[in-house]
Amino acid sequence: MTRMTGEITEVDILREIGSIGAGNAATALSELTQQKILITFPGIYIISPEKVPKLLGFHEMPVVVIYKRLQENDYCDILLVFEKEEANKIVSAVAKNTFGIEDIDEEMKKSVIEEVGNIVIGAFLSAISNFTDMRLLPEPPIHVKDIFDAILEVFLTKLCIQNRKAIVFKTCFKKEEGEIYGTIILFLSDKLQEDLIKRGREWLKG
Repeated sequence: MTRMTGEITEVDILREIGSIGAGNAATALSELTQQKILITFPGIYIISPEKVPKLLGFHEMPVVVIYKRLQENDYCDILLVFEKEEANKIVSAVAKNTFGIEDIDEEMKKSVIEEVGNIVIGAFLSAISNFTDMRLLPEPPIHVKDIFDAILEVFLTKLCIQNRKAIVFKTCFKKEEGEIYGTIILFLSDKLQEDLIKRGREWLKG
């Protein structure tokens, strides 16, 4: 963990959470693929949800999404999003080292991408839990393949009514044979985001 002095911004806190989550997820993915994987964040943004497609260049683009939300009253949606081609890359990397083949059937592909989503989203939730000292219980993951705009539309009405922001982590999975790009998107309740920022500042100041 990095101790900071001076003004600590929300992006500083999110970067630290991402760093913790990425380290945990990278370790698990390295074990899953039997090769070293590093996870970095080329960009972190806090924006209005309707601006996400333009920011990511995902307008009218087919994507694969693993989505989780929290149980009980702590509203939080977390999405791991891959362009279709990038999803195939990470599935092939896991399949090659887990099953000894890259060409697997659709049911196995679904299982692999859900496992990757469980690892990455679980690591992020664990990092948020550590920062806020809150017990966060996610619901089972939902796996969706569709046009990104159609998937986001499910959240937009609810989020715009509640005036919530999207927290976007552009994500790079670096492996031996190259890089795979994805995006982590968080929609947090006002209370959870306030607790996260407040306790994050306290933690980073030491």
